[in-house]
Amino acid sequence: MDTPYQYQLLPELTSDEYATLKDDIAKRGVQVPVEYDESGAILDGHHRVQICHELGIDDWPRIVRKGMSEAEKRRHVIALNLARRHLSESQRAMVAAKLANAPAHRPQESGPIGPLTTQPEAAEMLKVGARSVKRARVVLEEGTPETIKAVEEGRLAVSRAVKEIRREQQRERNRELVEQTKPPETLMPETQFATIVLDPPWDWGDEGDVDQFGRARPTYHTMTIDEVRALPVKDLAADNAHLYLWITNRSLPKGFDLLEAWGFRYVTMLTWCKPHFGMGNYFRGSTEQVLFGVRGSLGLLRHDVGTWFEAPRGDKHSAKPQAFFEMVETCSPGPWLEMFARSERPGWQTWGAEA
Repeated sequence: MDTPYQYQLLPELTSDEYATLKDDIAKRGVQVPVEYDESGAILDGHHRVQICHELGIDDWPRIVRKGMSEAEKRRHVIALNLARRHLSESQRAMVAAKLANAPAHRPQESGPIGPLTTQPEAAEMLKVGARSVKRARVVLEEGTPETIKAVEEGRLAVSRAVKEIRREQQRERNRELVEQTKPPETLMPETQFATIVLDPPWDWGDEGDVDQFGRARPTYHTMTIDEVRALPVKDLAADNAHLYLWITNRSLPKGFDLLEAWGFRYVTMLTWCKPHFGMGNYFRGSTEQVLFGVRGSLGLLRHDVGTWFEAPRGDKHSAKPQAFFEMVETCSPGPWLEMFARSERPGWQTWGAEA
């Protein structure tokens, strides 16, 4: 029986490694004996056997290992391959993760033979750190077949794979949150608002930066500029209406474009002066802007308010100060709508994933 004992544990040879081995066997034959257990399953050398079949070689040197326990067989196979093959730490971590606390199956049987080993023992056996083994288990349990294969073949580090898995999981949660932020049917088209406050969850990738957020990256979903532009602001706004669009200094050009796309003319900019520095690729931001636009000919309710205000930061990332909403309520008439609200607000219609 030519069944490989180490099936699904150790990674296959790369195409180049396989070609090199095949060329050597074609020239010199099998130099390292193939090892079998008592049942005829291959302990070590299934690539050599496969190549012999391909080359039409009917016989090769063999060794039969007798009286070995399942754990001893595993350790023997792993020791041989670690000594012979140059596996990366990530590849060794994947082998250890498969060994650790997982039920084994003999190739010729369907039933489990019990846990192979503990995670610390597997990490020691494969000469790899415990953290790498934990990451490898995440890859095995949550990664796609393509991701698992990439790590096993040494094309992707296990740490990078976990980051990609977590990022894709976040993207999936984001997609669900984006669906939740669609305006309820009760707002369209029966209700139209004289005042709209909008704080879009910007996708900063539009700016061409790798990560503008840095440590402050939010946990909520983001939207591309095209998705923000497609929001039904025109339908939600009354013929005479005010729009307050929150925007960072970096993205001001996008904000002017959005006002025009939604049918508002830009009037002025309000500035929130924060008590402490924030993040920034160049200058560290200490202000945030609100573009004020008007649709129709709706004036302000009062004319003694300046274009800047001071207020502390909120307790949530990107949360806006209460002082801003108090100013809006005294300057712009209702009904009021806050889009992408972080919480409910008395007297306002709010919608968003967190409201």
